Amino acid sequence: MHSGDLFFLFVMILFPLLHASVSSDAQYVTEDPLSEEECREIGFTPNLKCNTCNLLPKFNLEEIITDCQRCCAKEAKEEEHERYPFAEMEICECNLHRFPQITAFVRGDMKDQWGNKLRIRHVRGTLPTIALKGEDGQTQKSLNVEKWDTDTLTEFLNDWLE
Repeated sequence: MHSGDLFFLFVMILFPLLHASVSSDAQYVTEDPLSEEECREIGFTPNLKCNTCNLLPKFNLEEIITDCQRCCAKEAKEEEHERYPFAEMEICECNLHRFPQITAFVRGDMKDQWGNKLRIRHVRGTLPTIALKGEDGQTQKSLNVEKWDTDTLTEFLNDWLE
């Protein structure tokens, strides 16, 4: 997440929350959803996305997670989807200098957190791509990731790999 995104998040989402009357219960248990009016009264906007609630601990706002989860709207990508046993990232060393985020991911330790579930494959002339593989090793989905940053790559792999 870029610093501009964090500032936008604070101004548009978190700043109003700081002035809201919220429960002091720090439990992360999602209860029945609140109405749009109830959510507005405690400082949440109708377009609040559930993945935003997951960012609250980074700002020491654990106490409002439950209310956030009761007011948020699930994004389509948050819905349950098929997971894959492993993935293969295809890169070309000759093009890698054009993609600093991909370079940081591949050459740093970030890729290691998935162990043998993520394989880096060097393919001459290719743009950075992630191929999600089935049990049989066949590609099920393939995505161009040349514009993705390291956070997006990490989130994607955490979400789509078993």
